[in-house]
Parts: sequence; structure tokens; C-alpha cells
Amino acid sequence: MRVLRDDKYNAILQSARNEFIDKGFKDASMRTIAREAGVGLSNIYNYFTNKDEIFLAIVEPAKAHLFAFLKEKHTEKHIDFEFMSTFAYQEETVEEYIHLLEEYKEELRLLLYHSEGSSIKNFRDLFTEYLTDVSNHHMGIVARHYPQVRDASPFFMHTLCAFMVSIVGEIITHDLDKQKIREFFREYFIFQIAGWRELIGI
Repeated sequence: MRVLRDDKYNAILQSARNEFIDKGFKDASMRTIAREAGVGLSNIYNYFTNKDEIFLAIVEPAKAHLFAFLKEKHTEKHIDFEFMSTFAYQEETVEEYIHLLEEYKEELRLLLYHSEGSSIKNFRDLFTEYLTDVSNHHMGIVARHYPQVRDASPFFMHTLCAFMVSIVGEIITHDLDKQKIREFFREYFIFQIAGWRELIGI
């Protein structure tokens, strides 16, 4: 397989992205992708092994960016509840969320709702498991700095992370504008921080 990133490669990706957004992975047509890209169907296979590989090339940057963002937000820098309660911190975090959701809105929609038949069809579960793992790791960091904190149960952590995955899906599904996303996250942070303080005793 040729890996050269030339104009045809980019045309195939753009055509495929449009086709996946329009029809989802399962019903997307390789013939349509080739036609809209202005290449022969056989020419696609000089660049990609199959439809799944094209799909992954389109959605993997969104997945990588999202997971990196979540990992960074669960590091030792983010254990000071007083600082995390400040308006400045919340504003910065909300703007980061908005940028990510705007940049990858269609890719995240594909991953969450239209990836059936692809090798990443279980993305919602993968997303939940990853967020649960980084959250549990973060709780370990918090416990080292605040030995007096109470533990949250594993099922609670898992369920809370599944809720966050649903939140991302709801924001994308309802196509919220920036102001409504800001309003939601401001409410969410107030709710979340107060809840964590009560739950773990900080």
C-alpha cells in the first residue's frame, strides 16, 4: 500500500468524510467515495486497504485529541479543589471543551453514533473505559495529597464516566451553539465540584 500523502489521498479522505457523515460507516459506498474524489475505485486501494482504514484515518485524530485532553485534565495539576472552583479555571476549561467539540463535532458524531460495522464500533464503551481509567488514576493522586479523602465506589466512578460520555453525545446531537455549551458546563462544574466535596470529604 502506498502511503504518500498527495492530492489524491486528501481528495479520497475528504470525499469519504462527506460520505460517512451522510450515510454512516455501514452504508457508505466506496464507489461514491471514488467518484466524488475523482479517482477510479481501484485507485483507492493504492492508498487504503479497505473502507475501515479510511474511516479510521478520519476519526482517529478526534479520538487521539479527545483522549489526550482527558488525560491532561486528570493529572496532578488538577487536584486543587479551591483553584478548580474558580471562575478563571472553569472558563479556561470550558473554552477547551468548546474548541475540541467544535473542531471534531462530525468525527465524534461518527464515533458515537455511526460507526456500526467498523473496527471501532465499540467506541462508546472504549471512551467510557478510558475515562474511568484516568479518573481512577486521578483519584489515586488526590488520595496521596489528601489522605483524609473518602473513596468513591468503582461502580459509581464507572457510571459517572458513562454519564460524561452521554453528555458529549447530547451536546453533539443537539448541535448546541457556543453560548449554550458555556451555560451547560458552568452549571455542570458547580454541580460536580459541590458533589465531589460532599462525596469524598474535601
